[in-house]
Order: sequence, then C-alpha cells, then structure tokens
Amino acid sequence: MSLFEAKGLRGSLAPDREYDDIDGSDINETDENEERKLNDSDFAASSFLQAQTSAEIRRAILKLALPALVEFGLMMLVQMIDMIQVGVLGPWAIAATGLAAQPTMLIFSVFSALVVGTTALVARAAGAGDRDYACRVTRQSFVIVLIMGAVITAVGIPASGSIIRLMGADVDTIAPGTIYLQIIMAGTIFTVGNMVLAASLRGAGDMVTPMISNMVANIVNLFGNWVLINGKLGFPRWEVAGAAVATSLSRMIAFIITLHAVYRRDKFIHISVHDSYRIEPNIIRDVLDIGIPAAVEQLIMRGGALLFARLIAGFGTIMFAAHQIAINIEGLGLVPVMAFQMATTTLVGQGLGANKSELSEEVTHQSTIISVCVMSLVGLIFFSFGKYAIEIFTRDAQVMSMGASALKILAISQPFTAVYFILAGALRGAGDTKYTMYISAIGVWGIRLVLGYLLADVLEMALIGAWIAVAADMLVRMLLAIKRFSGGQWKQAMA
Repeated sequence: MSLFEAKGLRGSLAPDREYDDIDGSDINETDENEERKLNDSDFAASSFLQAQTSAEIRRAILKLALPALVEFGLMMLVQMIDMIQVGVLGPWAIAATGLAAQPTMLIFSVFSALVVGTTALVARAAGAGDRDYACRVTRQSFVIVLIMGAVITAVGIPASGSIIRLMGADVDTIAPGTIYLQIIMAGTIFTVGNMVLAASLRGAGDMVTPMISNMVANIVNLFGNWVLINGKLGFPRWEVAGAAVATSLSRMIAFIITLHAVYRRDKFIHISVHDSYRIEPNIIRDVLDIGIPAAVEQLIMRGGALLFARLIAGFGTIMFAAHQIAINIEGLGLVPVMAFQMATTTLVGQGLGANKSELSEEVTHQSTIISVCVMSLVGLIFFSFGKYAIEIFTRDAQVMSMGASALKILAISQPFTAVYFILAGALRGAGDTKYTMYISAIGVWGIRLVLGYLLADVLEMALIGAWIAVAADMLVRMLLAIKRFSGGQWKQAMA
C-alpha cells in the first residue's frame, strides 16, 4: 500500500494512479490526524474553491499574485540596485558578478526538484484539506534540502575559481568573480532552505510570509551593499566581495524569518522540533516524481543560459556588460508574469486537489488574459524607454547603445512570454512537469543556443543576433505550451 492510499488521498495526490472520489471522511481518520485537519475557513484554498464567476476567480488570482508581485518586484529591484552599486566600479565589476551569477543559478536549479514537487503536493493537500500531509511533505523536503545544501557548499567554495575560468572570464574579472562566487556558495544552506519553506507556504496559498521575509532581506542587502562595497561607516571597502557578503547575509535573514513562520502554530504549514524528521521514502518519491522533471528543466534552462552567457562573453567585457544589464532589466519586467504564474500554479493545484478541474482551467484562462495585457504594456515601455533604463546602470556609451538595442528586441517577445509563463505554471501545478521540461529543452537548446550561435557568431550579428534568438525561443515555447494545455492531458498528470 502506498502512502497516498494509506492517507486516503490516492485520487488527489498520487501520481500515476487511478482517480478516486474524496470526501472528508476519507482523510485523516485517526484522532491524531483529525487534530491537524483544518476547517475550510482556516486555509487560503477555501474561498477560491467556492468561486462561481470569472470575477471571483480573478479576485482569487489577484489575492495571491499581488503579494508575490511585491516580493518578486523587490527582489528584482534589489538585484538591479546591486548591479547599479557594483557598476560604479566599472564594466569589469558588472561582468565579474554576472559571470558568477550564471553558474550560481545553475547550481541552485538542482533544488527546483524539491521546490516544485513541494509546491504541487502542498497545493493538492490544501485543496483536499489535509494539513497533516502538507506538513509532512514540508518536513521531508526541508531535511533533504539542508543536506544537499551542505554538500554544494563543501564542493562549490574550492571549485569557484575553476568555474569562473570556465565561464570565459577576461583576466580583469577572474579574481573578483571567484571571490564573489565563493561567498555566495558559503550561504547556500540559507538560500535553499528558504526556497523550499517558501515553496511550501505558497503551495498552501500563503504568499504574504515569503513577501515579508524577502522585503526585510532586501533592505538588509541594500544597506549592506552601501556599507561594504564603498567602505562606509568605518567598514573596509570590499567592492565586489562586499556585494556578495551583503547578499549572503540578506539570504540568511530571509531564511530565519521564514523558518520562524513555519514554526508558528497558527499557520496551515507548521513544523516543530518535536515532529519526526525520519526520512519517509514514499513522500520523497512523490515529491521527486513531480520535481525531477522540473529540476531537469531548470538544469536545461540554466545550462543553456550559462552557454549563452559564455557565447556573449566571447565578444568581450563591454558587450557582456551590456548583455548583463539587459538581463537585469528583463528580470524586472518579468515580475508581473512571475507573480501571476505563481498564483496560477497554486490555484491549479488546489482546484485539482478538490476535484474541480474546470475551475483550474478557468483560473489559467483568466490569468493568461491579465498577464498578456500587463506584459504588452511592459513591452511598450521597453521599446520606448529602454535606453533610459540602461543609463541608470552605466554611462559607458558603447554599453548603453548595445543594451538599448537588446531591449527593443526583447519588447517584441513580451506577449509570447506572458502566455508561456502562465501555461507553464498551470502545467506545473497539475504535476505535468515532464512536458514543460521538453518545452524548455526545445526552446533553449534547439532555438536560443543554435539560432543564437548562427546569428551572433556565424552571421556576425553579435549581441543583436543573440537577443533575436531569445525572442524566437519564447515564441516557440508559447506555441508548444498552448498545444499541450489545449489537449487537456494535464488534468490527469497526477491522477
């Protein structure tokens, strides 16, 4: 008997199993588990599951998306300010931190298996009203992620120099890039611990706690940058290393705040030092069944981004600095659709957990409409005012010209990006992570890298050619996601 069958959740949570009807009497039959089961009014899924109209569904989407919008917006804004603060040191500093960022994101993408799997299973449990199972998933993922984080730290610190060299760094960026990466690696446990706990809270519909933790952390990061990059208030001038210390410190604070939140008993997600942390293979298996394709997808994307960055780095420090600035501006522009994607993932999972697939489908449609409208506006801003955004980061004339051109190309792809992000979020919420993995592989490796190489290197279009490939990648991914979602297979991905 599997864990899902023992829990009475075989229909709503178990992957690759027959779909069964669920009612309250099938869940948490023991007295101990009944104490941990909440009434509908006690968790965020309740109001959404009662939605009857498109307006009510839009309100449910906005209720989750707005806190995520604030959180992601602050995160991206701080990253941009990070680069602005580092950028005053010169293009070499922007390139050094950018070269360190790509392998860092690749390494952290390994943890997406636990993050995506945890979010999907907790969302299903919230839809079914099973607090006990949601908390057990959280504990298991938390233990595994801390063990993995310790291993990454032990390996990543001594390997940092070799990683930066493999990225194709110029001589002036190797030393600062290595130091930056070593310090970031030292804070890995805090970063990944916060990732999985925040994922669990979001799966239960709690977007506010991660928002608060990241708001506080971002303030710490900004202040730390000001103090440590430039040597203020009696501190030494650490330049790029100072930015890394501020980042790692802020991530530690975010972790502490989130950890404190899940130890409070008034949350749907609650863990305690008195709980059992013994490894439960069935739960880990169920998390990884969903999460491994998502992790592979992230590795595909991050590996492709790393090679893409390596391609641009080959054109020199000036062009790579322009590329890195454009990426940061793009990241800020993606904040709205990231927020709506997160809301869609959570609500689709909760809808399917409550056996309401039609509600999950309508959530996706409404979220797509909102996101396309918002991202079309973002694209218009990029096209019309992108050059002014570049000027915030640097006054180097060459960097400004190249970066502004990249943003004009990026502007065209914003509606494609909106559709793809929402549909991919819906598929992940349904547990259909294998197909999103295939989409990313085709888009990043088949379009972005191959076409990018042909345009940028073979046809000598350099940065312009590379960003044309980025736009083409998003168009292809959007078309593939539409095909999958329209087919309806995602409704049975975890059935």
